[in-house]
Amino acid sequence: MPTFDGVTSPSVTVQFLKSGTWTSVTTTDVIQIDIRRGRTRQSERDQAGISVIVLNNTSGFYDPDNTSGSNPWVVSGTSILRDGLQMRIVATIGGTPYHLYYGFLEENIVNQGIVSSVSMTFVDGIAYIADAQAPALATAGFAESAATRVGRMLSYALWGGSSSLTGIVNLLPTVQGRSCMELIYQAVDAIAGRFYISRSGVATLVPLADKFSRPTQLLFTDTQASNTVGYMQLFTNPGTYFVVNQAVVNRGDYNQYTSLYTPSSSAYGIAKTVLDAPVATDANAQNLALYESRKLAEPLTYVERIEFNALAVGTYGALYPDFLATELSDQVSVVRSGRQWNLVVEGMAHTITQNNWLVSYTTSAINPYSITI
Repeated sequence: MPTFDGVTSPSVTVQFLKSGTWTSVTTTDVIQIDIRRGRTRQSERDQAGISVIVLNNTSGFYDPDNTSGSNPWVVSGTSILRDGLQMRIVATIGGTPYHLYYGFLEENIVNQGIVSSVSMTFVDGIAYIADAQAPALATAGFAESAATRVGRMLSYALWGGSSSLTGIVNLLPTVQGRSCMELIYQAVDAIAGRFYISRSGVATLVPLADKFSRPTQLLFTDTQASNTVGYMQLFTNPGTYFVVNQAVVNRGDYNQYTSLYTPSSSAYGIAKTVLDAPVATDANAQNLALYESRKLAEPLTYVERIEFNALAVGTYGALYPDFLATELSDQVSVVRSGRQWNLVVEGMAHTITQNNWLVSYTTSAINPYSITI
């Protein structure tokens, strides 16, 4: 990718794990990189991150059926380009590397046309954890914190990667007998938090309080001011379709807590959300219901999506490190004609070619309402 020199703009490298060593794909073979991570809005679950890499296969090296001795991706007579191959994408600026994606090969499609190419689809750890099942217990057990429960689910799923798990709310005992992701989502709901796989492959659980301590990475403006990023497209939403003013917390059979925020329901009608959150105490259940019935109760206009060209990030300041370090749940701000929105990054998408790099952030408003859960 000649446009990306690592000095005026980041260099971007695709790497495969070969015999325990991260080995770079020939840069000129990379036709396009697509990355999708996170979610489209805060009321959704974080989805498995997906990356699609399109490679020029004129050499034939990226065909998994090519097991010739000259193929650099063949080890002991077998191509490593098979299901489960570990891949990461690294961007480097000023000698400092930043991970953009970490995942596992799920599909490898070879186009044997006149200009041969290979399209490789990778998924992150959520896709693998989702396949695992937590075994049923004869009697309910494991009264534990949300973080501990998620950690156990990762163990059941044979998660071999790193994890960063925070969530001190205690959960009721469980008989399990469900998918690991279903039990992880219970823990996520119990702490009004979020679970995702980080850019570097770390299984990450964060609670509600995390939202108020994340860094603000970038300021987007239409003014070309110093240390800001210019945006290409800016999509706002009045928020009326995303109002939630009633929350029902299911703690188990015949055990519910409900909260209705009357000022909002009187103005917009009742819009309900139901959470499967087996929190251990009545107080935590009530506080959770209060929070969920109020955080989206008013349809405030917010920025739904920001689109920009990453190759212009360094135009008005040395902002590439901030851009490359941006993670899901980090914050950004947007100024448009004097009006400012402070936002949470809910999802991100990258499309990188040999001469361009387009980025889209889906965002939500940083709602100031908080409560101890």
